[in-house]
Amino acid sequence: MAVKWNELNQIVVDYMQEGQFQQAMEPALKAVDVAEKEHGKNHPALAVSLNNLGELHHLTGNYKEAERLFLQSLEISESAHGEFSTEVADTLVNLTELYMSEKRFPDAESSLKRVVVICKKNAPDDDRILPPVLDTLATIYLGLGKPDQARKQLKEALSLIEKKRGSDDPDLCPFLKSLSVIDRQEGKIEEAEQLLRRALVIYENTLGPDHPDFAGILSHLAEIYLAQSLLPAAEPLLKQAIEIFKGSLPPDHPEIGAALDRLAALYGATGKMDKAEALLKEAMEIFTSSLGEEHPALAEVQNSLAEIWINSERANEALPLLEKSLATREKNLGDKHPAVGQSLNNLGVVHNTRGEKTLALKQHKRALEVRQAAFGEDHPATTQSLENMAAIYREQGKPVEAEKMLSRSLAIWEKAEGAAHPATAQSYHNLATLYVESGKYNEAEKALLMARKILEKNPGSNTMHLVTVFETLSVLYHKMDKMEESREYAARVHKIRKPEHMQRPQ
Repeated sequence: MAVKWNELNQIVVDYMQEGQFQQAMEPALKAVDVAEKEHGKNHPALAVSLNNLGELHHLTGNYKEAERLFLQSLEISESAHGEFSTEVADTLVNLTELYMSEKRFPDAESSLKRVVVICKKNAPDDDRILPPVLDTLATIYLGLGKPDQARKQLKEALSLIEKKRGSDDPDLCPFLKSLSVIDRQEGKIEEAEQLLRRALVIYENTLGPDHPDFAGILSHLAEIYLAQSLLPAAEPLLKQAIEIFKGSLPPDHPEIGAALDRLAALYGATGKMDKAEALLKEAMEIFTSSLGEEHPALAEVQNSLAEIWINSERANEALPLLEKSLATREKNLGDKHPAVGQSLNNLGVVHNTRGEKTLALKQHKRALEVRQAAFGEDHPATTQSLENMAAIYREQGKPVEAEKMLSRSLAIWEKAEGAAHPATAQSYHNLATLYVESGKYNEAEKALLMARKILEKNPGSNTMHLVTVFETLSVLYHKMDKMEESREYAARVHKIRKPEHMQRPQ
């Protein structure tokens, strides 16, 4: 007996609700076929199945196919239900989420604005439907670099919920979290922390401290501390979040993998490479099981693990992992996506470490092209590629080419962050070391003194950068036979590295 469409559709829905995306794929494909045979090519049932199949392709990382299916479903729904129907809104929401995964924020904005119009037309005062849509629109505006527009959407959503349900409703918390993200990006760290702590209290009083939403806020609070380099404060929060996730979610839930990835980044930043590696391997297993072997989230973790291996002088192990990550990203995100640039950059580092200079230079040039296409030619994201190319040119004995790359990098930092930014100082230092190698001592001195001037404006935050500049100045003056100046800077380095209280006899 043939399986009917509604039975197949329920099987697909059940699998998706359980997070079993791979298992849902076969019945989802059958549901599309059965819907077309039972009802025809323009029936709402086919639109539903196409939409479900699109969601599965999105969740498993096949973004191009997901977009095709969503657009086909949208066309049928518009014809069957009208352009202001909830069915159209549902598909537009899925399409928006897909565009956001691809960082296609202008397309996401266009889709979701239609959803806002539909919601306000059909249910203008509904405090259940409109606020989540406004939250997503705020996220899009952040992606477009429009924080004021984002804040406006979030405050409208908060006002709508508080007006209907009071100031302690758990549905307020996602908006508090999103507002905290804006504050953090604008450097308002205390305000961001206050918003998250308010959300923690609400969740603890309503959902309890073992709920995954409570854990999600803990994870975001940890990121606040990470942004301030307060790693000891962030670590216990991430551990608590992971413990809650593991106790309340299926063992292969992607949320667990994402939290493990964050904790791994913390361990990597503190030099605990073994711990970071173990967590990333666990995250890889989770993403492979829940999302499949070709999902961008898995590619991100693969890239992170490869970076640890690169820093641990295990370039040969990192190479196949980076190649897998690159292939996944190119397939799902397109060959001009910033994540592809990151993979190409790391591949260039690996090939350079293996002595494959020509191949390394080719990868860095490709990474530069990708980043320029994604961000523009004068964006700081391009400077990593320029500086890596300069390093290879230096190793190849091509100082003229290296100087061109480093001069471009310096100009970009000065334009983007100003002449007094620490990154500008670092660019001056990079250029100075090349001048020292090339015997251009006067140019080197000018660049190093500029770097020193910038860093000494805030010596407490730039101590180790200053040490590096002082060391290079000492070497430079020694080469210039200015021994008094050389000894002066060597003494400064010694004083910073070994303060007086550490030198006193016990």
